[in-house]
Amino acid sequence: MMPNQSLQLNAQNPWPGLATYDETASHFFYGREEETQELLRLIRLSPLTVLYGKSGLGKSSLLQAGLFPKLRQEHFLPVYIRLNKANVETMPFLEQASYWFQEALKAATADCPDFTTGENLWCYLHRRDLEIWSTDNQLLTPVFVFDQFEEVFAGAGPDLSQLQVLCHGLADLIENKLPAHFAGQNLDKLLIEKLDLLTQHYRVVLSFREDFLPALKNWERDVPSLLKNWCQLKPLSRERAIRAVSQSGAAILAEGAAEEIVDFVGNLDKSQTEGDSTIEPVLLSLCCYQLNVRRQIKKSPRIDAELLRNEGQEILESYYANALASMHPSVAEFIETRLIQGDRYRSSYPVQLALDEGLLNQKQLTELIDRHRLLRIDQQLGTPRVELIHDRLVSVVRKAKERRRVKKEIKRAWLLALAAIFVVVLFSGWQHWEGSTKTELIIQTAEAIAKRSRDQLLVPLDHSITLPDRPPVGIKNVAIVYVQIRNDSQRQAASQIQKLLMDRSYKVPGIETLATGPSTTEVRYFRSNEAEQAQAIADLLLQQKIPNVTTKYIAGFENSKAIMPGQYEIWFATDAFQ
Repeated sequence: MMPNQSLQLNAQNPWPGLATYDETASHFFYGREEETQELLRLIRLSPLTVLYGKSGLGKSSLLQAGLFPKLRQEHFLPVYIRLNKANVETMPFLEQASYWFQEALKAATADCPDFTTGENLWCYLHRRDLEIWSTDNQLLTPVFVFDQFEEVFAGAGPDLSQLQVLCHGLADLIENKLPAHFAGQNLDKLLIEKLDLLTQHYRVVLSFREDFLPALKNWERDVPSLLKNWCQLKPLSRERAIRAVSQSGAAILAEGAAEEIVDFVGNLDKSQTEGDSTIEPVLLSLCCYQLNVRRQIKKSPRIDAELLRNEGQEILESYYANALASMHPSVAEFIETRLIQGDRYRSSYPVQLALDEGLLNQKQLTELIDRHRLLRIDQQLGTPRVELIHDRLVSVVRKAKERRRVKKEIKRAWLLALAAIFVVVLFSGWQHWEGSTKTELIIQTAEAIAKRSRDQLLVPLDHSITLPDRPPVGIKNVAIVYVQIRNDSQRQAASQIQKLLMDRSYKVPGIETLATGPSTTEVRYFRSNEAEQAQAIADLLLQQKIPNVTTKYIAGFENSKAIMPGQYEIWFATDAFQ
């Protein structure tokens, strides 16, 4: 039951991607110095501080990596709390807060009284004898930080008893009121003598998404100080974003790369005066993290402008595709038809209407907001509306929309082609050949050709992508090699093979993923006079310690126009890189 996981960032890996910076990563967290100081000032002044902002702006990172180290320097004890609705029946909300408080005391090896059996958080904090001493003999003041506080309100009705208990209990702590259950009780004199009803040697911080602000305002009657001491988190300016990237990535960024990355993520163009001019921290961290992954794959010492030009758009497109990979196609259609306007700008859609119309469900919406940080909810004229987090994603969504349209247009032709392939298979017979039937080989080859054909049909929609030309007919020395892997875990190792082949003047358009394939790694060729070249490719793979590499002649393509002369395929087995 841990509220967060420790990140292992270092000078060569300074960005967490979509994950949150935690306290151990504070040396790599920049750009929020002003907000950190403002929160610290507010906490010094008042028992309650409220932090709110739109999703994806980095509230959790600001609290843990920015604020917590500053709190410790001033002899506060931060207690990070993520309340869990799933466990509320076995451990009520206030007991969860008490649990994390005791864990924080243990982690700090603080010298303080133990909780007694049945003692609740309010009673413990109001003990007359309560003093919490650090290991260097400093008196500590606990700061209870309830992060993502909106999670306990999301989907909760007014009759949820544990939510009511939480609200009343926190109100008693924040406003320093005697809990209602004490009223009317004949408290024994010993208990009264143990409590100091006026003391308030603690602080509370509530952090939540901005779209939950109206829901929490309903709590203001019980907590009059709710919105008297607040800090609103906003997107980064260009200058602060550049400073954040350049300082965290100082060891791996080429000169000028920080500016290039920030302008790319913000889609900033000095000739344009409209649209967003601010930077979304989540997109910035994602792009920096993925660029660094690609830098390490290429074994480059620095992230530079060329790497950004080659990989940047693909990073954003993969981010969008991965967010929707496990969802029903209707969710992508909703985003691509309702949430963009033209080529540059976002649109928005009423949240409740989208749910009522079945365009997506609450679980999908929550995942796209909280986990993937692709969407956010914004209050517009009092109505919650869902939108993309930044205009920068409009071009990505527009291209996906165009791809979807083209796929629909070619679907019928594609099905007819597939039917023709199976007619060929039907008459090819069921003859076994070296552990695999001819039918299986033809199906595998047909699937690979079909996949490449579909990809090439879609390529003209993205002018930033250029596939290598087919080998010119009649030029025997030009060889093109297609690489098939079985799953994405093989991609990094296959990329090294791709580079090795390209260094030896082979054309290698890309790496394709096909789940079916041979049991051992094969180099396939399709014309009998190309066996020697296929063996040379196989020998190259064997030199790279890939086991059991064989060549395989696939008959039936001697005069094929689908497979040109000088074309080979590498089919990696599932254990090729183990």
